[in-house]
Amino acid sequence: MTSATPALSSRLQALQPSAIIQVANAARALKAAGKPVLSLSIGVPGFLPPAHVYEAAHKAVDADSGDYLPGRGSAGLVQAFRASMQARGFDYAEAEVCAQVGGKGALFNLLLALVNPGDEVIIPAPYWASYPEMVKLVGGVPVCPTASVANDYKITPAQLRAAITPATKAILFNNPSNPTGMLYTAAEVAALAAVLAEAPHVWIVADDIYDHLIFGATGERAAHVLDSHPSLRARTVLVQSVSKTYGMPGWRVGMVAAPKPLIDALLALTSQSTTHLPAVPMAAAAAALSGPQDFLAPQLVRLNRQRDETLAALRQMGLTCPMPQGAFYAFPQITSVFGKVTPAGTRLTDDLSFCTALLNEALVAVVPGGAFGDAGAIRISYAGNAAELTEALARLAKFCAALQA
Repeated sequence: MTSATPALSSRLQALQPSAIIQVANAARALKAAGKPVLSLSIGVPGFLPPAHVYEAAHKAVDADSGDYLPGRGSAGLVQAFRASMQARGFDYAEAEVCAQVGGKGALFNLLLALVNPGDEVIIPAPYWASYPEMVKLVGGVPVCPTASVANDYKITPAQLRAAITPATKAILFNNPSNPTGMLYTAAEVAALAAVLAEAPHVWIVADDIYDHLIFGATGERAAHVLDSHPSLRARTVLVQSVSKTYGMPGWRVGMVAAPKPLIDALLALTSQSTTHLPAVPMAAAAAALSGPQDFLAPQLVRLNRQRDETLAALRQMGLTCPMPQGAFYAFPQITSVFGKVTPAGTRLTDDLSFCTALLNEALVAVVPGGAFGDAGAIRISYAGNAAELTEALARLAKFCAALQA
């Protein structure tokens, strides 16, 4: 006699899996079947860390003691992170920083520490796909004011003010943005910070993991709410990661700077879950943060060139897309092709049908914009191999040109 599998928790039953990972897995499956799939879907920066990062990792292996390590992070990592914050103009004591398992793990634990059931969290849309699901998973309510393509995918101070209610607990602010690559200017960030200064009950969670990846002057960083409004420090959380700037997404090292009571809460969570990060990734991350930073300049030149190629190709296809100013994503609107039919007979009714047909018929993987809060768009990651990007854009152009009304 077989018994039924007991039910999962209600929170897990409502959870939506990551569309980004689903697309990446579908592309991998086709590749494994021998299909020449080209992926513009996953958010990897397209370069590896400098040699001294690997040297530090090898030394950490050789020096392994077999002991547990501090939940806050190794002394070298904490020191390197604090120094990197000081170089940015933000001074945080050791008690005000800690390591987490990637930027994603940091954000999830922060929401666990901050959000009660029914609390609202403001997430400007388009947003990174995991933000709303994480908020819902901890019992919160995502509130997503939509930034229009006409406003370069950036919300206005009026939209932010209208979204804040007595139930608002936090805002998640990502600059530059995943998925759009748009960069809020210093004046725009200051205007949003002025609105937040009027709402003392709202935490500001700044997801800064792309703040080095901007197409401006060498060494330029994205504007921050603390630049114009340092008084917000007591309720601002800075989330960083080595994933994007240093080409280390698989190393899973995130860092947080925040008021001590919140850091203490994160350390308590860590003590009951992951305990601490592994020694080798911490040593590698410390070397990345404290070592020479000149490796990044040529990568930004490459990303800038590939961004320009991507935008030129999209415009030739007649797809509307504001010019990204940072990160390595483009977020073109595709509503102009809805209702059209592919050569294989598929009618494109929405972003999902577009992406499915593009993958199956042209062997190009992109992510449907609905995963990011805008079902009229797709996300393209242009950071990968230059030759593959050119070929993928050519396939996308051919796919769009062959559509019939």
